[in-house]
Amino acid sequence: MLKRKASPKVLLKKWVKYKYRGKKIRITGKPYYTHLTAVSKMAARCTLFGSEIGLCHDLLEDTTITPGELMTTLVNFGYQSNDAIYITSVVKELTDVFTPLAYPRLKKRERKAKENKRLLLISPGAQTVKYCDLIYNIDWMLINNRKKAQKYLKKKKWLINRLDKGNDQLHFTTLKVIKAGLKSLKDN
Repeated sequence: MLKRKASPKVLLKKWVKYKYRGKKIRITGKPYYTHLTAVSKMAARCTLFGSEIGLCHDLLEDTTITPGELMTTLVNFGYQSNDAIYITSVVKELTDVFTPLAYPRLKKRERKAKENKRLLLISPGAQTVKYCDLIYNIDWMLINNRKKAQKYLKKKKWLINRLDKGNDQLHFTTLKVIKAGLKSLKDN
C-alpha cells in the first residue's frame, strides 16, 4: 500500500507549530500556536491563502526565519512558486518594521505612530488578516488585561477605521467587536 503524501497546508501547519514549540501566550500560558491557528481559521474564509498567511503572520518577527527561507519552505512543501511569493509578501506586510531593535532612538509612541502609518498602505489581503489578528487580540485583552483594554481598543478603533481595504464583512465585524468591547468596559 502506498502512503499518501501530506498536503502542503498540513506540512506548513506542522512546520509552523514546530517553529513555535515552547512559546506561550503571556498571562494565559497557552501555546502561542493557538493564536496562529485561530487567526488562520478566521482568515481562511475571507482572503486568498488566508489560512497560510494567518498561520505565518507573526513568523518573521517571532523567529529567525527570513522571507527567503519562508518562500523556499513553501515551495518545498508543494506550493506553486507564485503562490509562495504571494504568501511571503503578505506575511512581510504584516511584520512590524518599526521595532525597538531597528529604531532604538525612536520612542515607543513614535514607533507605533510610524507603524500605524505603514499599515495604512498594506494590501487588502494583509488588511483582512490584520482584522482577524485584531479580533483575536481584542478578545484576549478583554479577558486577560481589562486594565489596559480601553486604551488598546480606542487605538485599534482609530486604526481599523482607516484600514478599510480588506474584506468588507470582516472589517465591519472588527469594528463591531471593538464597539462591543468598549461598551462592556463602560458597563462594568
